[in-house]
Amino acid sequence: MAVLAVVPSPGVTAAPLYVIEDHLAALIETAELVSPEQEQEFRAEFRTALTSAVEKRDRVGQFLAHLERQIDFAKFEIDRLRQRKATYERTLARMEDYVIETIENLGTDAKGKYRTLEGKTTSFSLRACPASVEVTDESAIPSDYKTLTLKLPAVTWEQLLDGLEIEQRAAVLGQVKSPEVSVDRRSMKTAMDGGADVPGAGLVTGRHALRRK
Repeated sequence: MAVLAVVPSPGVTAAPLYVIEDHLAALIETAELVSPEQEQEFRAEFRTALTSAVEKRDRVGQFLAHLERQIDFAKFEIDRLRQRKATYERTLARMEDYVIETIENLGTDAKGKYRTLEGKTTSFSLRACPASVEVTDESAIPSDYKTLTLKLPAVTWEQLLDGLEIEQRAAVLGQVKSPEVSVDRRSMKTAMDGGADVPGAGLVTGRHALRRK
């Protein structure tokens, strides 16, 4: 991807504001496409564009606010579409069940096969499904046939493992599938603020967060 370049015209002290803002918008929209090798050059171009827009820097704030609204809207849409998907799935299952019931109620032909309902572009017929399991009382099912998902502090998990024999420990670890590990930054921050040393992590200072009014 070719990185956008700001090339000032000779003898011109400032580019027209709309040109600067359009260029800034283009830089922002292409930010996701910048490769690691182009990052520094991109940042320099962005700084040039941003500092040139002296009279209308609120455009940047408006654009950031727009992005925040889009994030909130996307979250809302994700939840809405998830619910919509679930509705469609339930409706699909119900409609298929209606069609199946209709064909079953028609009975079988002389060969013992269920009839086919023919349309101009669609036909409905039944096929035998393989045997499937139906759970009637989950509490009565032996633990041999259950999988348990737990969330617990990593130190508790390590203590549990340390209390096992080598063979038991290996057997347990061998049955753990795709463990998910998350880092509790809040508790780490509290510990490090109190002077504790947390291996693999450190406090970063000197950074700034953007404040908009």
